[in-house]
Amino acid sequence: MVSNPESPSRFHVLVDALAVTSTQIDAMVDGPVWSLSDAGLLEFLQDCSAVLTRLAAFRLQIVAEVHGRGLARRVGASGTVALLRERLRVRAADANRLVDVAVAVDGPLAATGKRLAAGEISVEQAQVIVAGMRSLPATATVDVRRRAEAFLLRQADEFDPTALARLARHLRETLAWANASPGGDPPDPAPDSGSEGGDSARGEPGDGGAGSDGGGDGQPGGPDDAEAAGGGAEVAGGEDPAGRRKLWISELPDGMTRISGELDPEAAALLRTALDPLAAPRPAVDGALDPRSPARRRADALVDLLTRTLDAAVLPVGGGVRPHLAVTVPWLTLLGRSGVPATTVWGQPLPRAVLRRLACDASVSRIILDPAGVPLDVGRSQRTVTADIRRALVARDNGCAFPHCDRPAGWTEAHHIRHWIDGGHTSLDNCVLLCGHHHRVIHHQGWTVRLGPDRRPEFLPPAWIDASRSPRRNPYARHPHDLLYGIAAG
Repeated sequence: MVSNPESPSRFHVLVDALAVTSTQIDAMVDGPVWSLSDAGLLEFLQDCSAVLTRLAAFRLQIVAEVHGRGLARRVGASGTVALLRERLRVRAADANRLVDVAVAVDGPLAATGKRLAAGEISVEQAQVIVAGMRSLPATATVDVRRRAEAFLLRQADEFDPTALARLARHLRETLAWANASPGGDPPDPAPDSGSEGGDSARGEPGDGGAGSDGGGDGQPGGPDDAEAAGGGAEVAGGEDPAGRRKLWISELPDGMTRISGELDPEAAALLRTALDPLAAPRPAVDGALDPRSPARRRADALVDLLTRTLDAAVLPVGGGVRPHLAVTVPWLTLLGRSGVPATTVWGQPLPRAVLRRLACDASVSRIILDPAGVPLDVGRSQRTVTADIRRALVARDNGCAFPHCDRPAGWTEAHHIRHWIDGGHTSLDNCVLLCGHHHRVIHHQGWTVRLGPDRRPEFLPPAWIDASRSPRRNPYARHPHDLLYGIAAG
């Protein structure tokens, strides 16, 4: 902790030291880094990181002192986290973590604080250790906690924060299993167990302990996160880990939606098992590597998984009945004569290109509204691909018809070759089966679809792929019996 505020000489020493450090940094900022050798550059990188860590450790001491004094309330803030958000311009989640780690390393996790102040571990590793120690079973003794902290500090010499967090989870489960084993009375609980975050002695009056004045809206960084961080002891003591599952869905200003959350190990394993086969890289038509990032492939896999689930009609309400996505479209917009966007049931506007793609294989219901927007009449569904036409498409295309795509018919959507809005009919000769990925390719990347003389679909690539725009077909679309027919007939 920073020494007594009544000692002005000590205060001036700290201010002068910080000023000298800032001046030295100014001299380094424009320094000739380009002149360093490879070995010197790497060494300088490590030294610079160690200095930054030591400065971060000193800042944590200041945060702990601010929190311990209850200074935030005296300057008009609702709590330390709110004060840090205002003064440091950081997110609520980051401010929560600052207070959380500051209080912990200033008290029960002093060994972690010492390693951090020496620049021997990173701030991220310290955060993992603090969270891991909080998640230990409530029945863990003081000696067990001391040895657990020492174990994590040793592993921090070798592992990054992600791997260290995994080890902390294994440590928690190991202690939970040991405590649940029969054979005697449970060990005495640690003196600070049961308090929120284990640091209530340092909490400000009415501040709810470290990190409780976050977002408050159910998003990461709010009270839910503080609960998750401090509730590990109950989970380790026998409560179902599924009780900690959380999922946030937040609309962003640019029309995208952010999905974030937390899953227990079982649920996470189920999700990975379902997504991994669908998230595998897919080479391009010309054999080039899949340009999508792993994050994009996982997002596409999630959408693919949802689409297949809805197609299977296994959900209890409305599952498998098109449209899967309910969209309100003004009639003139559907005809392409208005700029008023289509809208999802969640109030999100849809770009015109997305609407045209969705409308290829969707049910359109006519709804007449009165001047107040109340429905007066609902017409019949029309323009969707019927079951008979789809069976004929499956028999002809045998899956996604795009060149060299091997996705089965169960993963496909019916695409109108000539769009219904442009006067195209819903018929076998005006439709083609496409998987979700290639449906987007057709609508957004300049490909053209047509039927060849044999009434089978062929695809003309855009000029930037093939200047001659030679038609291409999917060899996988031919049924084996078609390929073998000539041999059998001969």
